[in-house]
Amino acid sequence: MSTVKLGNGKSFRGIGINTFESKEGLYPVVSGADVAMNSESKGNARFCFDNTLDPSKVKGRLVYCTLSQWGVDSVVKGIGGIGTIVESEQYLDTAQIFMAPATMVNSTVGETIQNYIHSTRSPTAVVYKSEEFKIPAPSVASFSSRGPNPGSHRILKPDIAAPGVDILAAYTLVKSLTGLKGDTQRSKFTLMSGTSMACPHVAGVAAYVKSFHPTWTPAAIKSAIMTTAKPMSKRVNKDAEFSYGAGQLNPARAINPGLVYDIDEMSYVQFLCHEGYSGSSIAHLIGTKSVNCSSLLPGFGYDALNYPSMQLNMKNSQQPNVGVFKRRVTNVGPPSVYNATIKAPKGLQITVRPTSLLFTRLLQKRSFKVVVVAKPELSTKFRVLSASLVWKTTHHTVRSPIVVYSLPD
Repeated sequence: MSTVKLGNGKSFRGIGINTFESKEGLYPVVSGADVAMNSESKGNARFCFDNTLDPSKVKGRLVYCTLSQWGVDSVVKGIGGIGTIVESEQYLDTAQIFMAPATMVNSTVGETIQNYIHSTRSPTAVVYKSEEFKIPAPSVASFSSRGPNPGSHRILKPDIAAPGVDILAAYTLVKSLTGLKGDTQRSKFTLMSGTSMACPHVAGVAAYVKSFHPTWTPAAIKSAIMTTAKPMSKRVNKDAEFSYGAGQLNPARAINPGLVYDIDEMSYVQFLCHEGYSGSSIAHLIGTKSVNCSSLLPGFGYDALNYPSMQLNMKNSQQPNVGVFKRRVTNVGPPSVYNATIKAPKGLQITVRPTSLLFTRLLQKRSFKVVVVAKPELSTKFRVLSASLVWKTTHHTVRSPIVVYSLPD
């Protein structure tokens, strides 16, 4: 975070990576809208677009800009400005790297700064060098995609959450840190955010699990990652499992999950048939000439897939919605007795049969059935009910999220 201090003594915290020390105490500060090149560019000057600001009014000053596109720091610095304060209406949960003294503030802080600029003849401000600031974690980034899964209303997505905000990542010396005109900052490392950072974390954990269990299938590895994840808070993430799936991945626990939900190739074919895909489209996926769905045994249960999570869409607002999920787990730990625990909110009735699973040897399989009954409810908004099934011994906890949701009527 970078602190902005105004000439009236008020200070505000902004988001961004600003490595520049302030050479003076305070600098003159202007609003981009007030230093337009001409009357024609006044409308775009508040966004500090290229060729919209008057260099003579910007030189030696901090410029207040409204975010429309990245790179306003390059524009301001390129015409002699000191740096910029950028107002963003987006939720500020990632740190943008700047090539000049700069920071990003929300619209509430921005309004206060704008009012100050226009309340005095000689407004001044300074943006201090960024400092590390700790916030509660984990939480799901505002830009992370959410469910429900458009591809299937029976399968919960996302599967898992992983670190993906302000991640220290390897970088090239060939390119500047921002890639903007005039930027001379170069480093072998940078901070990056997004799926490009989260995916390597999960891929690394998958490889880590594979190194301990080289014969495991991709489905077994995925199951291990999901069922050992650390549950995340619905209070912090209002979209609940539709934002974080099974939770935050836990590499140390994933190598020893106790039980796994395994899936073979035919099970995926049965699932796709159950979802209504044509035999010809499935054949393209699996590399065969044809698939006759009508000749195959149907997949078992509501979702027809031995998945580590369960999801039910409440389509009927007049009668109870019922989902019967059939699962089979494989023991990958010592002989044990696993006992089931169900956690469900008001409005959901969930039963599991049997309630105990006895394993006497490695790779032994046991089947069970979960019945989810959701009370009918008329809804005018998106609604998510979060539940879970946990199979537990003294040494293992195997958790599967159960999500019931309704879309607006």
